Amino acid sequence: MTDPRDQLDDWLATDVTPLRPPPGTLERISRRARQRKTRRVVVASAACAVVLGGAVASPQIAASLRPDGKPPPVASESSSASTQAPGPQPTSSGATGETQSSGPVQQLQRTTLSTTTSGTVPPAHFRPTSVTFVGTGQGGVVGAVIGQAGPPCATSDCTSLAGTSSYGAKWYGVSAPVAPGPTGDSGVSQIRFANLRDGWAFGPALYATTGGGWPWQQEDTYGQHVISLEASPQAALAIFGTCAGAGTLYATDCTSYTLYGSAAGSTTWSPVAVPAQFAHMQPPQSDGSAPLLVISGSTGYLVAPSGQVLSGPVSGGTWSVVGATPCAPADIQLAVTPAHLVVACTAAGQVTLETSASGTSWQQGNNVPVSGTPTSLAATAGGEVVLATTTGIYCSADGGTTWQAASLSGPAPPGGFSYVGMTNPSQGVAVPADASLGEVYVTGDGGATWTLSPIAG
Repeated sequence: MTDPRDQLDDWLATDVTPLRPPPGTLERISRRARQRKTRRVVVASAACAVVLGGAVASPQIAASLRPDGKPPPVASESSSASTQAPGPQPTSSGATGETQSSGPVQQLQRTTLSTTTSGTVPPAHFRPTSVTFVGTGQGGVVGAVIGQAGPPCATSDCTSLAGTSSYGAKWYGVSAPVAPGPTGDSGVSQIRFANLRDGWAFGPALYATTGGGWPWQQEDTYGQHVISLEASPQAALAIFGTCAGAGTLYATDCTSYTLYGSAAGSTTWSPVAVPAQFAHMQPPQSDGSAPLLVISGSTGYLVAPSGQVLSGPVSGGTWSVVGATPCAPADIQLAVTPAHLVVACTAAGQVTLETSASGTSWQQGNNVPVSGTPTSLAATAGGEVVLATTTGIYCSADGGTTWQAASLSGPAPPGGFSYVGMTNPSQGVAVPADASLGEVYVTGDGGATWTLSPIAG
């Protein structure tokens, strides 16, 4: 039998006369080389990127488009990868093609949150403002942090997302809504995911993804600001507010609040069935308290500005009043475990921890020896309680009986922390109040020690 490779060898041994390029080809190549050199100088000086990102593990994420299907505005990419404009056939690690503009451009990516070798890195000078973690269904978790690229940034749409499947040991860029930060009604600053597919970017606007991070679509908020949003694997709840506050103060100067709900995978939100007096909750004249919202499994809890506690099913149904908080809503931080509501009350400079099985009655715990003003509270089913303040982080391994100041890798960030959350009894994440630091802190021992995690590739 004749070896088929013989014909191939004969063909390879044949002399080939190359075709001459069409007239003007060499001139065009030289001109494009000069243009690329110019663009690289512009990109190197801009030091800003929009990295498009999502917040789930498995589905593939493509380069972001506007809701109307048009390409997004471009922004500079400060990673070591080459900068490219949208091309017709993106590959698994980038996009092909060039832009005709001489201005800064972004690098478009296909990646997933669970892919740590995508070749994509977060933008330089990333400013994180919110973080979310979801389970993979196989015992692991993946996370995403939202923030702004730069400064400087070449366009106003600088919202970026970075992902991690190693709990902050390494970060990579993934696709984000084409939106500004909380500088206008279309901006976003917070992120939450319900499962591996369904997630929301919000504050003050609202964007949703039902495909694992791609695409993102802006949703109708009926002229209101989205103040807070929490998700379970099947549904989400949000507080919509009629507010005049602008920029990072989008949750201020509010005249009323309404509780809305949406099923995971849906693109519409509807008011939750609550008692009539809570359909449009008004803040007290004294402190302007906003409602507080938490979810435990299939049950949601709402602390109204009046201090009353409402509870009901996350996936739909009628809510009812179950009790009242032990102190004014303006003075509390709220967390939840599968068994308890947990409240940190601040009065006369003293912080106390109180717990309740249902919000009906409360059991007062010991005083919490902290410095600074409490900003965020987290609790786990294992009894760990973590409190973030304007000076640091404090933790309790026994449900709030004894406390200690957590150990940080380095000095506490200026202004302390704006958020702390526990993914499970051992792992947690904290976001510094100063987003310009470009970092979050993570713990692997229940909150006793926290390690710096810069948002970088």
